[in-house]
Amino acid sequence: MRTFFELSKKELKKVVWPDKKETMSTTGAVMILVVVISLFLGVMDLGLSKIIEAILS
Repeated sequence: MRTFFELSKKELKKVVWPDKKETMSTTGAVMILVVVISLFLGVMDLGLSKIIEAILS
């Protein structure tokens, strides 16, 4: 168990963490993508609901 944590600590020292600018830009891109996909799924859900409602009525 001790060896595992020692090796984990060594591996974490090798990690290259992104700077603030890169973090902010990727966060913005993810947020925009989430909004776009949410709108797309909402429109598809509404459209399919209307189609099914028309078929069943």
